[in-house]
Amino acid sequence: ERWERAACSRQFPALVPRCVCENGHMGSESRKRVSPYRNQSAAAQIARDEMLHALRRVSHTVPAPTPTQEFIDEAIRVSKESSQIEILRTLLEPIRTEKHKVAKRALRTSLREQRKATHKRLDGSHAATEIWNALNPVLQKQDLPRGIAAYEALPGELSISKFVASSKASGTEVWLPVVSSAKGMPLSELPIGFVAGGQPTPAGSATRIDPPVSLVLVPAMAVDEDGVRLGQGGGWYDRALAAIKQAQPTALFFAAVPQNTYVNRGLLPAEPHDIHMDGVITEAGWTLL
Repeated sequence: ERWERAACSRQFPALVPRCVCENGHMGSESRKRVSPYRNQSAAAQIARDEMLHALRRVSHTVPAPTPTQEFIDEAIRVSKESSQIEILRTLLEPIRTEKHKVAKRALRTSLREQRKATHKRLDGSHAATEIWNALNPVLQKQDLPRGIAAYEALPGELSISKFVASSKASGTEVWLPVVSSAKGMPLSELPIGFVAGGQPTPAGSATRIDPPVSLVLVPAMAVDEDGVRLGQGGGWYDRALAAIKQAQPTALFFAAVPQNTYVNRGLLPAEPHDIHMDGVITEAGWTLL
């Protein structure tokens, strides 16, 4: 047997040794419980659990998910094609994996139509501020990254501009995705990366795929109680979030959506590559998932 000691770094406290046999199997000391996070150490899991515990202790307004039937009825109401309506109805019951892409495409089309009809700008800055204020003491104690990955809201998305502005004013490093100002460029063609502060551009800026962040606010078309997020469909955020999760294993991911697109458990089709959200923020409040 050989002994493997967790590295003692600035970010995490030292851990006791764990036994790893030469054949690659865990020794008896480690066999009891394996972290569900494949690419992170036990130290990162401990720090992450402390962050989640701090959030659970906060008194806050918890948004209620939109009932499945109500959500689908509204999606059908704004749909213009009968074929799309039939597809949306299939979401009321479990659908086969091979039908996931078709169902998600129909749902995105309907939600985009709803957004076009939305003129009121919804704001989630208060919810984001509550989350960040609760996390800060833990980040300082554990010497974790004190950066935030945020976004600039498109029409119909939940705005967090006040939170971003106040965070920058307080000296917090805010990272924005290169996708924010990529007008007309397919998401699949954009480089994965974030830039710190200022107005990001899709090319010519110094981007990082692994920004030093502990909170990631992710815009979404919809999210359900299982943490399954429906994005724009280009795959940019799927790749970007996977990169952040590997580089910053303690980071928490919150989907940011209008209240009416936070929906009941099990509604949105999940794919193997999906990064599940730890929580959701809406204009009505926030909750862990």
